[in-house]
Amino acid sequence: MKVEKAEIVNQDFRVWCEHCCIRIAPHEERTAVHDKIYHLRCYSKLFSTAPKPKG
Repeated sequence: MKVEKAEIVNQDFRVWCEHCCIRIAPHEERTAVHDKIYHLRCYSKLFSTAPKPKG
């Protein structure tokens, strides 16, 4: 009987921020919205809830 070997998954999966195009480290916080991944700070800059002042 032939035994299949366990497949080793590569842990070097890299993710880049959709806004700044800088790599998101595995330990950094990230936000995923509509299949796009952002740094938490980039997401808060893009989609802030505060209205922008006119002037």
